[in-house]
Amino acid sequence: MGWKSAHFQWRSCGVQRLFSKGLPIVEESGSAELGQCGPIGGIMISGAADTKSLAAEGFAALRRGDARAARDLLTRVVQVDDANAAVWFAMAAAHRQLGSSAEESRALDQALKVDPNYLPALIGKGDLFARQGDERAASVYYAAATRLANSLPSLPPEWRGELNRIAAARQRMSSNFEAHLMSVLAARGLGEASTERINHAVGLLLGKRQIFLQQPTNFYFPELPQIEFYERREFPWVEELELQTPRIRSEAQAILGSAGWAPYIESETRRPNTNANPLLQDSNWSAFYLIKDGSEVPLNAGRCPATMAALREVPLCRTGRTPSVLFSLLRPGTRIRPHHGFMNTRLICHLPLIIPEQCALRVGNETRAWRQGEVVLFDDSVEHEAWNLSKELRVVMIFDVWRPELSEKERTLVGAMLEAVDQFDRLPQGV
Repeated sequence: MGWKSAHFQWRSCGVQRLFSKGLPIVEESGSAELGQCGPIGGIMISGAADTKSLAAEGFAALRRGDARAARDLLTRVVQVDDANAAVWFAMAAAHRQLGSSAEESRALDQALKVDPNYLPALIGKGDLFARQGDERAASVYYAAATRLANSLPSLPPEWRGELNRIAAARQRMSSNFEAHLMSVLAARGLGEASTERINHAVGLLLGKRQIFLQQPTNFYFPELPQIEFYERREFPWVEELELQTPRIRSEAQAILGSAGWAPYIESETRRPNTNANPLLQDSNWSAFYLIKDGSEVPLNAGRCPATMAALREVPLCRTGRTPSVLFSLLRPGTRIRPHHGFMNTRLICHLPLIIPEQCALRVGNETRAWRQGEVVLFDDSVEHEAWNLSKELRVVMIFDVWRPELSEKERTLVGAMLEAVDQFDRLPQGV
């Protein structure tokens, strides 16, 4: 019987939990009849009166601290019939008090053989490995016990302290392992230039990073590297664009509060809004488009000549429906929920223009605060979100460029594919 079902029998049969040098012990309640409960709630060995009596005497000996007598009595029980997990666990507790680690380990293994989900034995095995200095093995058993306990609808209150104890032990062991690992790797050059990828891999190993993959909403191009943020130094055009920040910022400031702004997320009459974004039709996230869906917005672009001139040197992603170039305004207290972009063949670029404190962008594992005048490039097909927790406006210029990994031929064909899709949408459909 698994722990999950046996747990309820344990409680209904009045089983008590004792501690003997840190190990939880389960024993027969005086109010319960032997043989009427499951493998945790009672002894239920063979049904024979003498075997039941031996088991009861063994538990009693353990309770009064006579580990040697408990071991001898319980040994006779397991020799007569197949014992349940509770009996084997009590045997392990006796061997622990007698200082016999090998026999304690064997008894715990037998308990887990009978019931792999026997929580006391999982914790006991972790404790044994911890005493032996094998923190990695101890942590694995503690983790298994924690997962099992968290899967249960309820636990006796007295078990909470035990779970808190092993949680603290796991944290300590994890810190010890991390310190050891980072010391070894630092001596081999971790943290130096060109070690960013292995540093991310170590973060995954230590559980400090998650695996975030490209999940575009509409078009996925295979075999592209999974990179969240790209570095500015990898793009030769970035430096010149950043030099134009003061002029671009002046033009953005001049249009604040004027006509031409619209909610960034607008309803689409040709598409159902089945998963409405909370910022739908909300001006808290607003856009002022210079180029929208591949076409220049003449009135808006005419008001920003310096910006349009600076963009001529940028390799924008041109596909017919792209690029889009816009000033993006995020009002105070606004948060853009986690989402994924349209396709993974482009990178989204931000040129930060008006950046108060408490504003940031998260892409996958990494969160970066914008810095005025420093371009940010990221793969928006990876889960990302942004927020402005300040009391001032945040404004960035957004545009898209091709991913550097795509060849010219691939870029041409991606553009042709998107154009074909748009052409099909406009074709008259026959009956």
